[in-house]
Order: sequence, then C-alpha cells, then structure tokens
Amino acid sequence: MDARLHPLFSPVQGNGRASNYVYREMTPSPALRPYVACYWISEPAPPVHGGPLNSSSGTSVDRVLPDGCTDIIVKQDLYRDHCAAIYCGIFDHAFTIKYVEQQPVRSFGVRFFPGGACRFMGIPLNGFANQALPLELLLPDLGSGVRERILQAASVTEQVREMESYLLARLRKQERDGDSLVQNLLHRIFISGGQENVQSMAASEAVSTRQMNRKFSQWIGTSPKKFMEIVRFQSVLREIKAGRITDWRTAALERGFYDQAHLIREFKRFYGDTPVIAAQEYRCMSDLSNS
Repeated sequence: MDARLHPLFSPVQGNGRASNYVYREMTPSPALRPYVACYWISEPAPPVHGGPLNSSSGTSVDRVLPDGCTDIIVKQDLYRDHCAAIYCGIFDHAFTIKYVEQQPVRSFGVRFFPGGACRFMGIPLNGFANQALPLELLLPDLGSGVRERILQAASVTEQVREMESYLLARLRKQERDGDSLVQNLLHRIFISGGQENVQSMAASEAVSTRQMNRKFSQWIGTSPKKFMEIVRFQSVLREIKAGRITDWRTAALERGFYDQAHLIREFKRFYGDTPVIAAQEYRCMSDLSNS
C-alpha cells in the first residue's frame, strides 16, 4: 500500500473518553507506515493523589465506531489474570465497550490502515467482516510467543518495538505488495469523501464492477459501496468533533445525502445514536437543534 493515502483519510474513533481509562495512539515506523495507521493502548488510569486505581466509580462506556480499519488486539484481563489476542475484521456498525471499575482490562492494539492487513494476514479479508476471531487461528506465531512478550514488556515503547519487529519480519516473508487497483480506488474514495459512484470508478479503472468488488473485498474486507458509506460517515463525524457543522441541511447536500433526514438516519446507523449525542460526547456542541 502507499503511505501517501494516509493524509487523505484520518478516521475518528469513539474510545478514549472514559475518565477511568487512558487511551493513546502511537505512530508506526516509516517502513510500516503504508500498512499500519497506528498502535494504540487502553488501560486503567493511574491512581490520583495516592487514591485507588480507577478512582471513578461505577461503569463507564466507550463507543467503537466503523472506521474502515482492522485491528490486532492483545488484551489482558487484570481481574481474572487472563490474556487473549484477537483479530477484528472491518465493522459496519458501532458497538460499546463497558469498563467496570472492579474488572480492569489493559489492551494493546495495531490498527491497520484500509488495505494494510491483507499483506500480513496472507488471506482475503472478506471472510472476517463484523467478526473478532482468536489470533492463533490466523497467525499462530503472533498468537503465542509474541503475545507473551508484548504482555511482559515494561513499557508501551517496548510493546511497540516487539510488535514492529514481528510485523517487519512478516513483511519480508510475504511476497505480494499492495494492489495498484485497490490503491487507486482508495485514492478516489478518500478524495471524494466517500461520494464516488461505483460504476464510474470501475469504468475509470477499465475493470468490471464485479472484478472491482471482488478485489476490494479481498483487500479491504467489504464492498466499495459499504466502504464509501463508512468514509462518508467518518467525514461527517470529523466535522462534528471539530464543531464545524451548524447547518445540517447544507451539510447533508454537500456530502451527497438526499436531505437532512437521510444524513441523520445514516449517521445513527454507524454511530448508534444521533449527531446531537455525538456532539455532546465529543464536547464540541454546535447549533444542532435541527437534528
């Protein structure tokens, strides 16, 4: 894949807002930048002023949103002293994660840029859509020894180093590189904000829509149409997070929706709630009274 695609698409996630958890993202090395969007961690917040771990009470909730990416996650249940590694395929709907104060969990993840995971998995990604599978079924070497070294690492920097070492070694073993057709399609989709036409994209690349769909599903994990819907949702979400939308009718028409109601309906499908709730959750409330 081509790292030059990254500035064209910076997906927004919904996690990182739970007060009793810390969420951080780290940039990959230049060699892995074409394939990896970021490394990330989610872990219980440290004690405040000598207080207990996770000083906030009760249960807090984060949203995980469709972003066109796929993830490898190494998760450690600190309450049950249990660890697991999973691969999450592309999701086309939101879901929530509950953080229970008495059951802390520490997670380390690799978020692959759209099209990036296929280089490492070595198999088509369309069979993993909307699924989270045990990693040892797909990458046995990562699901065992590397996972343990990541869990035993003394710092996040060391965790990233262990994962980078594994990914770079696997990169050298895999013969195929990113597919030029998929890269061209991604460029068109990102530039348009997800407003491209499937037939016109196929015609511009001199391929049939069937061939384009098959290739895209193999590398991205879903069809071009569904992926474009996710990209369009993400473009709206970025504007909401930045507090830049004040006129929803204009925003809907500029982004290729039929009308304001269509935009809100599609947004709820991917976010799990209305744009008003999204603005409140991102603490950048604009004049959204028309929602």
